[in-house]
Amino acid sequence: MDGAARVLASACRPALALALAATAACSAAAPAPSPSPVAATASASPSASRPPASPAVTLAEARSALDTFLATDDVVRAGRAQRWTLQLYRDGQRPITIAQFHSSGGKPPRYTWGKRTLLVPRLPAKASHQWFAATAERRDSSGQVRTALLTFVRQNAESAWQNSFQSLLYKDEKAPEVALDADGYAAPLESRDQSVAISPNLMGPLHATIAEEGKDGFASGLIAPGPQTTGYATDIKNRREKARQADCMNFDSLFAAAVDYPVFALRTKDGGGLILYTLLRTSTWSPVLSCGYGRPLAIPKDARWDLSNPVVRRERRIIETQQYASAVPPRSSTAPAHVIGYDGRVTKATTR
Repeated sequence: MDGAARVLASACRPALALALAATAACSAAAPAPSPSPVAATASASPSASRPPASPAVTLAEARSALDTFLATDDVVRAGRAQRWTLQLYRDGQRPITIAQFHSSGGKPPRYTWGKRTLLVPRLPAKASHQWFAATAERRDSSGQVRTALLTFVRQNAESAWQNSFQSLLYKDEKAPEVALDADGYAAPLESRDQSVAISPNLMGPLHATIAEEGKDGFASGLIAPGPQTTGYATDIKNRREKARQADCMNFDSLFAAAVDYPVFALRTKDGGGLILYTLLRTSTWSPVLSCGYGRPLAIPKDARWDLSNPVVRRERRIIETQQYASAVPPRSSTAPAHVIGYDGRVTKATTR
């Protein structure tokens, strides 16, 4: 038995067979579920006049699933077992994990995890999609510690938990306090909740707008400026001018809400919301017609894993999968929403 096989064998020990990771790793190589949208919540919070129903996901189940995932994910990454690792992921995290393997020569990044806090919404027992969130201290191989926001999804009580979303809080940010009931469960927000300044279903499209249009766009008053909002628009403008003048290339970069991936939203103590969502950024370069094929362009380092040629003369297209955490104020507030966390990477590149 080689090293990777021994690692996988240890991952399948009964002690780790409690939740998603071990369940996925020990099963036959079944195809991973295709991405599917998940509503921010299946129903509104229970009425105060009625006792709350038993939740679809208990705090104990969520803690077991989180702890098992973090332990098993490290085991299969250490064994460089891409097939088994991918069984633990879905939605936006699946292409990101694939890119981690291919861009590192099959040696994906590994992390150690510290203090963690569960954020478990009180969902109806028969909710069609079940999920929970968590914050956790994440240490990378260089020793840098960041706070990660994660979400996990399963189809029903018999399904394995899979990681759908991961984002890193900015170094100067803290996760907003989530509203909890007497039993410690969080209050989920409906996709089209009108009590917050920006409904969960609109946060992604508005973020995409300000990333493209910047401070002059209609969304600028709704979302605070920052590196991944107005900063993107400024960078696009500068790169567009440079590409045309220096490289005889047209450059454009478009953002879009990833409609096939779920949006997660929880009520915060101030009456606002914590919204977790995914954007896709597509950047393209194409020759200026008067320049013929344009000048050779080097492929960005983070995209070379998906392309064989180090330079291109004609069109190139690079797609990034980006996962964001934003704090949205209550509807009564005049303050803008602001992005508090981001993580992402190039997940596809093509040339012509």
